[in-house]
Amino acid sequence: MVISWFGLSSFKISSGPLTLITDPFSKSAGPTPPRGQTDIVIISNPSSDLYNNREAVGDEKTFVVDSPGEYDIKGLFIRGVAAAGAAIYAIRMEDMRLGFLGSLKQKELSDQQLEDLGDIDVLFVPVGGKIVCDAEEAVTIVNQIEPRFVVPMHYAQPGLKISLDKVDQFLKEIGGAKAAPQEKLTIKKSNILEGENTEVVILEPLR
Repeated sequence: MVISWFGLSSFKISSGPLTLITDPFSKSAGPTPPRGQTDIVIISNPSSDLYNNREAVGDEKTFVVDSPGEYDIKGLFIRGVAAAGAAIYAIRMEDMRLGFLGSLKQKELSDQQLEDLGDIDVLFVPVGGKIVCDAEEAVTIVNQIEPRFVVPMHYAQPGLKISLDKVDQFLKEIGGAKAAPQEKLTIKKSNILEGENTEVVILEPLR
């Protein structure tokens, strides 16, 4: 599985020939919007063009997930869970479990939300505050879920037209040193099994 980041809460997640894109944003956000073909689009908040520029990715064959429910697409299982900020998702891919928290704005997850998401190996969590979780709220949720990897998202980046906190505040709150950003995260099931501590991964936005 290969994970790369467009910015905000938009990621490209590839597994063999299958590609999934989350929360494609429009040019009104500032940075270059996501583009290219994809099999599946996951949208956490369909009412905002910060998360729903589905026309920019895929075509009429692209499967769109934009609300709570259960979806089984091309061998990939997705569960959408209702949350403040529309929906959060559990995604099962390559026998690994991804948690995508999209545009979430909550101080913590409820017991029901945690149960619906289930065990999570890789967590994508918003940390920029203002319209999504801030650093303190994000760390509370990370501690609730206890994933193997955390990928912070939805924070200040060059060219962004909305005001968000920097990722540094999240790193300070979670107690981790700022590691060098990676262009992409390549991950296998063995990476999940070989460590116990939560590891924070910072990604560089795609150009």
